[in-house]
Amino acid sequence: MSQAAENVTVAPRLVGKYFAQTIIVLAAYLIAGKLGQATSNIRSSNLGPVWPAYGVALAAILLCGYRVWVGIAIAAFLVASLSPVPPVAAVGQAAGATLGALVGAFLLGRIAKFRPSLSRLRDALALIVLGALGSAIVSATIGVSVLYATHVQAYSGLSSAWLIYWLGDSTGVLLVAPLMMTAPDLLRIRRRARIGEFAALLLLLAATCFIFFGDLTLIPVKLHVLAFAVLPFVMWAAIRFGVSGAAVSILFVATIATVETALGSGPFALNTPFTNAVLLDVFFAVLSVSGLTLAAVIAEREQGEREREQLVRKQAAMEARLRLATIVESSDDAITGEDMKGIITDWNKGAEQLYGYSASEAIGKPVSFLTPADRSDDSLEIMRKLKDREAVRHYETVRQKRDGTRLEVLLTVSPIIDSQGRMIGISAIARDITERKRAEEALRESEDKLRLLLDSTAEAIYGIDLEGCCTFCNSACVRALGYTCADELLGKNMHYLIHHTRADGTLMPVEECKIFRAFRAGEGTHIDDEVLWRRSGTSFPAEYWAYPQRKGPKVVGAVVAFIDITENKLAKAALASVSRRLIEAQEQERTRIARELHDDIGQRLALLAVELEQLHKELPSLLEVRSRMGELWKQTSEIATDIQTLSHELHSSKLEYLGIEAAMRGFCREFEEQQQVEIDFKTDDLPRPLAPNISLCLFRVLQEALHNSAKHSGVRHVEVRLWGTSDEIHLAVSDSGAGFDSDAAKEGRGLGLISMEERLKLLNGTFSVESQPNRGTTIRARVPLSSGTDAIRAAG
Repeated sequence: MSQAAENVTVAPRLVGKYFAQTIIVLAAYLIAGKLGQATSNIRSSNLGPVWPAYGVALAAILLCGYRVWVGIAIAAFLVASLSPVPPVAAVGQAAGATLGALVGAFLLGRIAKFRPSLSRLRDALALIVLGALGSAIVSATIGVSVLYATHVQAYSGLSSAWLIYWLGDSTGVLLVAPLMMTAPDLLRIRRRARIGEFAALLLLLAATCFIFFGDLTLIPVKLHVLAFAVLPFVMWAAIRFGVSGAAVSILFVATIATVETALGSGPFALNTPFTNAVLLDVFFAVLSVSGLTLAAVIAEREQGEREREQLVRKQAAMEARLRLATIVESSDDAITGEDMKGIITDWNKGAEQLYGYSASEAIGKPVSFLTPADRSDDSLEIMRKLKDREAVRHYETVRQKRDGTRLEVLLTVSPIIDSQGRMIGISAIARDITERKRAEEALRESEDKLRLLLDSTAEAIYGIDLEGCCTFCNSACVRALGYTCADELLGKNMHYLIHHTRADGTLMPVEECKIFRAFRAGEGTHIDDEVLWRRSGTSFPAEYWAYPQRKGPKVVGAVVAFIDITENKLAKAALASVSRRLIEAQEQERTRIARELHDDIGQRLALLAVELEQLHKELPSLLEVRSRMGELWKQTSEIATDIQTLSHELHSSKLEYLGIEAAMRGFCREFEEQQQVEIDFKTDDLPRPLAPNISLCLFRVLQEALHNSAKHSGVRHVEVRLWGTSDEIHLAVSDSGAGFDSDAAKEGRGLGLISMEERLKLLNGTFSVESQPNRGTTIRARVPLSSGTDAIRAAG
């Protein structure tokens, strides 16, 4: 649009505004003039003590400019025409009022540099001296001259008329002009407490005015001397509500006082009309000067405090900017500034170190020269967000150094907004994260390797925090517990999830869980056999290890590994069953051999011995034959005895028919005779009956122990103790002989020790050897009584 077209568009708006202002001023002047003429009782001809219309004229020019003089002149002529004066006098009064208002506005603007807000004491004094008293000289002089020229006389003479004219216009300015110029301040009051206070002020002020100016019949004493008692209310309004409040309170007092004086009441209705008018104007002037100056002083002081606060804030902002500039320059991060076109405007030391360009080389260039060609889309995305006034935080991208090296950087980009809310630039902070990215990549590779290792191992592994909740688990753990994925276990309490149980089948409290030893003691723990439960509700035996997981010196969790030992236990059970059956087969074979030796060979040898004895008796003459036959008989008897002893060792019939105590006692007696040793055999609290498999096991242990003692101890005294408890049976074989090194024996034990231990293992018993060189040997065996029934059931 051209300048001429713009002027054509603006001109109607200006003309309309001018006419609107003129009409408003004209109407306000007419209303104020009619109100001034309403108090005819205290007026003389066309003059009165208060002329509010003149205050409207001066305020209108100060607010709207000199161009509204036409409205003032027309309104002044119309008001004067409605009074009993000739038309020529009306024209003269209108000219005097218009010219006086123009002169007053001119003096205020040129001399006092007047501000309509009246926020300074000089503005209040200028309004009083120049605007009210000074300009009213012009209007009073012209107005009185015109009246006397047209033979319209007021009051008692020319000087009296001029004084009333001058005081009336001056009072009108003091009463009306401040209110018109500061009325918007009253409209800004929003809090209910403030509105209530202002209403209470006016109510109390009205009551005081009626008391002092109304000559109420309820009060017999005239209180005219206390007319200035309204001044504290004016001061209250000035202090709490400023110039506008003081102006309203003064106008309130002036209105009530003028009306009551016109009605013949109050302290200003006791003298002649002239005196009353002068006293009334002086009273209004004193109130106005007091209230306006006090309000102006308070406003100026508050303005000064606000300016000082603004100055302090500006100084603080300046110091903050200086500190910020120092921080920016000392930062290791690259901090740059750009204008709206992407041209670099700021470049700190960190940017010089990061990118390799000095500030003089970078400032003035487009920021795109730092962006590699293949990452231009990153810059477009950042600009799209910034156009929406949205900051870009922790954005990872690539920048290019001066030598062409690519950098991984972390960007934070923010729009720069001015005080009017406009975006005027961009600030960017870049941090080199190349090393961090490399470390993250190395960490990812390490985690991938660890994950591959965890997933490829056959052991089930999981981690828990201090609350027992799962932090990670491998595929073997997921499969072993019957789940489909690791997410189903993460965050779950593993103690309750796998249902650790005690021997009686009840749920184990967390406090008793052996895994938590890793937390409490900070040491690893190993459990070789514990029941765990799958998701499906089935259980399985497991062997597991738990080790504390540390972060520095602090324990933060545990790592648990377990394996399903179901197959191992089945294999051990199968092996134990095979071993038991082998020993049973061995015992059966021994029983058969013993029976054969006893029933067949032993009988035949006995028969042979009988026949030889008979032969010896029938041939007494043959001395040599008899001697030879005697020897054969003796040898045959010895063979029979040895075979019988061997039979008892292979299978003791006493053990089978008389029990373990009689069998052991008999064996000890036979062993004494054969080996020429002394055996002290004692028994206590033996349970009856005792399971055959337990009796046979302990009998074989006794046989092997006595043979070992006779062979290796070197002594001829052995103690044998056999006793029972409520749930176990014990055997101890002791001698005080040569003894042996138990540590060496553990590494190279003979078949005898192994046989004894294996026999006891089949019955869930325990076997121990206590021996030291030259201090004797003690062999102990312990078998639970319940093993006899279990072994029979397992064999069946």
